[in-house]
Amino acid sequence: MKKHILLVLLSLLLGSQVAIAQDHVTNIRAVQNDKMVTITYDLNVRSDVRLLISIDDGQTYTDTMKVTGYVNRVVPQGKNRTIRWQAFNNLGYGDYPEIRFKFVTKDAQQTQVPKAKRIPKITFITLNGAYTNTENPSVGFTFGQVQKFGWFASVMSGFNFAGLAPAAISDAEGFVGEDLPFYKDEYAKTVLSVMGGGLMRLNNMMYLKAGVGFGNRSLSWKTMDDRWVRNGGYSAVGVDVSAGLMFNFGGFVLSLDAVTTNFSIFEGKIGLGYCFENR
Repeated sequence: MKKHILLVLLSLLLGSQVAIAQDHVTNIRAVQNDKMVTITYDLNVRSDVRLLISIDDGQTYTDTMKVTGYVNRVVPQGKNRTIRWQAFNNLGYGDYPEIRFKFVTKDAQQTQVPKAKRIPKITFITLNGAYTNTENPSVGFTFGQVQKFGWFASVMSGFNFAGLAPAAISDAEGFVGEDLPFYKDEYAKTVLSVMGGGLMRLNNMMYLKAGVGFGNRSLSWKTMDDRWVRNGGYSAVGVDVSAGLMFNFGGFVLSLDAVTTNFSIFEGKIGLGYCFENR
């Protein structure tokens, strides 16, 4: 804050005054009435106003005491601002041939509540890789948008679809009911996951993710007559549930997710990609 000083010379005995005007405080008038001195001034800028006095020809200044009115506080801009100073209650009785006043003002700027920073809305896409506890790898992508809250859609596949529509489903030992088909030495691992979900912004760079959808993570064996039998003991088909975090490093995106199908097969998924702000 820039301070501004204004000196006023006042002779209480003679009633004369000399004012040195400046930008903030102008048109100084001082009148003594018995024990009271009334000082009137114009204030051109809203300011914090203090009034100091010197009784030793300006060598030292002290704050005025016993004062009321537009002083020792923030004073709004305007004319005829009045200060009432009980001079003799402040100084006591004595011979004061000259009292020097000093106005000290400090700009009082309006306090402004800073505007909340706009949370950017971003669009992102990541390429993902995943691996299950049953050794089923898959790749895919995730696409979405988020501001404070957002959405995403994800597709993952192992590009082998033998387990999507099997001819039969067996137990862990390969029995279909009471029958044990004749199997070739050929098997297929199928991974297909389609899900959607939501995001919540935690801070400038981190987002919480959660999703739900359909998942098929299955092991299938091929029979001698070229049919696929899904092994139910090593497969899970049904509801996919995911939870994870996404990080935004200045436009580059890292995504980490844990996925489960029917809470029986679990998968770790990592995604790398790019995001941009929506204007």
